[in-house]
Amino acid sequence: MGCAASRDAAPARSIEKLGRYSSVAPFYKALDALQAGKATEPVTILQIGDSHTANDAFSDQMRTALQQQFGNAGRGFLQPGVPFRYAHPAQVTVSSTGWNAVSAFSKTAAGPWGISLFRQHADGPASMTITADEPGGLGRGMVEFLSQPGGGQIVVEADDGGRTVISTASARDTEAMWLRMPTSPDTRSVTVSAIGDGPVDILGWEVSKATQTGPAPGILYSNLGVIGSTIDIVSRVDPKILSEEIRRLRPSLLIVAFGTNEGFNSTTGFESYAARYEQVIQELHNAAPAAGLVVTLPPDGVHLERQAPYARSCDQLAYGAKGFATPPALDTVRQAQTEVARRNHWMQWDWRQAMADATHPDGRCTILVWGSRNPPMAAKDHVHLLKAGYQQTAVSLHDDLMNGYGLWSSKKHKK
Repeated sequence: MGCAASRDAAPARSIEKLGRYSSVAPFYKALDALQAGKATEPVTILQIGDSHTANDAFSDQMRTALQQQFGNAGRGFLQPGVPFRYAHPAQVTVSSTGWNAVSAFSKTAAGPWGISLFRQHADGPASMTITADEPGGLGRGMVEFLSQPGGGQIVVEADDGGRTVISTASARDTEAMWLRMPTSPDTRSVTVSAIGDGPVDILGWEVSKATQTGPAPGILYSNLGVIGSTIDIVSRVDPKILSEEIRRLRPSLLIVAFGTNEGFNSTTGFESYAARYEQVIQELHNAAPAAGLVVTLPPDGVHLERQAPYARSCDQLAYGAKGFATPPALDTVRQAQTEVARRNHWMQWDWRQAMADATHPDGRCTILVWGSRNPPMAAKDHVHLLKAGYQQTAVSLHDDLMNGYGLWSSKKHKK
């Protein structure tokens, strides 16, 4: 028994020595089970962040690459309805009428909030429809809603005949509830309606592919981003709701991507930022202890300085960049996030470094270079990327994660 124990312990110790990939080991174990045909459910990834996450270009490139390699299990968990004007989720089409989108970013909106950080509210008749854009249909689905005093009825109808009606009224305090959609493996679209007999609040919905015997294997990748938000928005998530969401969604990987808005806001409380950043991510990670974790540094961004001399200027680094500079606060945010990640042994991926080239080895001021390309890869606001830019940087993160997976696999099988 002593020899057997020694042989088992050696690979375990080597797996722990993954360096910057150590915090991602749970994700690699889930991929391993998926590839071995031992997984009984899809592998779920939740990316939580600001507008770079809300834009599905980056996350869809990640989703596509992973699903091509490990199997397409469907779209996964989404913010309900149409959460903001330019929301265009990949793989599905969503339409909505009669609902009022409410964001946790709003200073006046009251909770409770779930991990989607949005809800759709209706006092009268309203409907939202999700339709599969890919072969195979929607398959399986869940609707997350609030039960509340005086709550109205919800009707969930599938295009192939399934129909469920439920009251959201509750004599108890407001709490999050889940309703299974009346779908089949052939369902192409589902409509969730409020009939107007009381207030209704939808926190999110999930759709995934299915077989005749259960969920389809593969990857589910959800992007849950809120435009204009900072890491502080995550602290608004209700712990009880989050606990139930994690139990149902069972994520194998969390990707947390904030920092741009903190770095462009001179009023950010930087004396306490590192502590807040660490606390929020730690609480999120504690809620999903079985999930791997990746934290990202923000992509490159610059603003136009009004007066010379220009601190951290791009003048010498990018043609035609007169007066543009990296906001000093953005470097402060990056340094704080880096120190927190290192202290907690969290895998960190540098979005700005993924934009680097031979002329700009650290990625600084590349947002200007990318914006001047034909066709451009960055937006005119010098903060956001365009679809091609998001896709290229997503390839960088995907390749980094797969490099870690190769390292993990080699250590797992090392005798």
